[in-house]
Order: sequence, then C-alpha cells, then structure tokens
Amino acid sequence: MDMFLSGTSIIVYFYSTQPKTTNRMKHVVIVGGTGFIGRHLVNSLKNDWQVTVLSRNPEKNKALFDSSVHLAKLDAQNQEMLVPLLEQTYAVINLAGENVGSRWTKAKKEAIRNSRLDTDHLIVHAVLMCKQKPAVVIQGSGMGVYGFETTDKAITEKSPLGTKGFLTEVGIAHEEALKPIEDLTRVVYLRTGLVLHGTEGSLPQMAATFKMFLGGPMGSGRQWTSWIHIKDEVRAIRFLMENEKASGPFNLTAPHPVRNSDFSAALGKAMHRPVWLGTPAAFLRLVMKDMADELLLEGLNIIPERLLEEGFRFEFGYIEEAFRDLYSKRS
Repeated sequence: MDMFLSGTSIIVYFYSTQPKTTNRMKHVVIVGGTGFIGRHLVNSLKNDWQVTVLSRNPEKNKALFDSSVHLAKLDAQNQEMLVPLLEQTYAVINLAGENVGSRWTKAKKEAIRNSRLDTDHLIVHAVLMCKQKPAVVIQGSGMGVYGFETTDKAITEKSPLGTKGFLTEVGIAHEEALKPIEDLTRVVYLRTGLVLHGTEGSLPQMAATFKMFLGGPMGSGRQWTSWIHIKDEVRAIRFLMENEKASGPFNLTAPHPVRNSDFSAALGKAMHRPVWLGTPAAFLRLVMKDMADELLLEGLNIIPERLLEEGFRFEFGYIEEAFRDLYSKRS
C-alpha cells in the first residue's frame, strides 16, 4: 500500500476524467487505490461501479488505470474540500498505508504509523461533516491486531486482541480511529492475512530463494501462515461492501491456514524446487531485529469465521490450490 498523507488536512482537485454528476449509490472512493491490493480492487469494481481513486499524484498514477477510473488529487491544506466528494459516495474504502515489509528503522516505524492514523483522522473528520454520510466505510486493517505469539488455538473475530508488538499497537489504533463514526454509518474492518500474488506483494520475495534452490521454512517452521489469494481478497472486499448486513471486523484469510513448513513445502512443489532446512531464527533476529518475530518467526492460526457465516465462499481455500493457480502457467 502506498503512503498518501502526512498532514492534517486535504484538498481534492478533480481532473477532466471526473464526471460532472455522480450516482451516489454506484460510487466508490478508494484511498490507497494505487497500491497492490488497491489496484486489483479498482480493476474488479470499475465495470460495475463509478470509482474515484484518491492519490497524491494523479498525473503519475493515471497510467495505472483506464479512462473509466477517476482520479482526485490529495494535498495537505483543507480537509473540508473532501466533504462534497464523500456526500456523493456509497462506499469509502481506505487501503492507504506505508508498506511494512522493509527494514523497520525509527523513521520507517513512524511512517507506518502516521500514514495510517493521519489518513484515518482525515476520513473520520470528513464523514462527521457530511450531511449525507457514505453508506459504508471499509477500513483496511491486518491480522497483526491479534498479536504474534504462535499458538495452535484457532483465532476468530471473537478472540481477544494482542497486547504487545509494534504492528499490534498500530493495528489496534488504526481500527479505534474509526470508532467515532460507527454509530453514523456502517463500518467494516478488514483484518487481512498474507496476500498471495505471483508477481506482486510478499510472495515473489519468498519465491526468489526457491528459484535459487535455497528455499525453506523460517526458523522452526511451526508458526502458522494465515494467507489469502489476491482474487479472494478482492472478492471478499466487494462482498462486504455490497452486503448491507456486514459490519465490524472480518478476518480476510483463507479457511485453511498452514504451518510455515507446509507453506514452504507447497511453494517448493509448485515451483519444482527442493525445500531445505530454511533460515535459522537467530540469523533472522540478528538481521531484522523485532521485525523478524512479528512478520516471520511467529504466526497465528486465523480463521475467517464471520466471513463464512455471512455466506462468502472461497475460490482458493487450500494453499495447494492457490499455488497451482499462481504458478501453473509459469511452470
């Protein structure tokens, strides 16, 4: 996801692609629409919905989309200018945030936190000012809210939140920021797991070691990997947006998480590569510090209980199915 805002307010400038009139019940505003998940979501929605992507640099990002997608520029000046746009909107989807996958320096942690919370506050303030509120606000969150201790216990949306960890702290604050509008409109929190795509996201970095015949599990390999195929991630977001009964937190993870050792074995098999002993935990902690535990060496057995109860059906429920789809055409 891209980091979009660092100030306390925004101005929205419309380019010529913005329609003069908007059908509110068919209009979606996406913050973070130029990021990995956002781009796939935009391409899924654009044929059925009017989509506006909020971006710091529309001119730079307009090549990402065709002419059916409208872009609006964000600038840190006057947040009241966002209100007319949101009053013409059925759904606001917030996927903005600095990517957590690179080394966590002090500055990087600040960027991860501020890119989320600053955007949250802007959206909340604008929604509070709207006379006609958006029908739903969807907040991209993450499975980090549950903490990062490895346990065999199944984690559902009813499970207690974590009490330690940088991503846990940021994730909980990210969700709590929207509490002021929960009584005013429908709010959905997307607690997303590891999103799998063959050429985007984290999976290509993992696959690179297998390509070099060096792939294997991280640490003990007993930690859980709660994952979701990009197609199911997008389908689930649309499902929750269009399901007027859905509100609150939803785990966006496949119904069959796997241990990291099994994830590695399935990836190696899909890529026709051997699986070795893997990378020692001590080495990962030496190189990556606290980031190693929170992202690589610990993991929870997260189940999408509420999503299944609402009637969502996964296209890729098992890791072998996901890797078959992602790598069969490449092999």
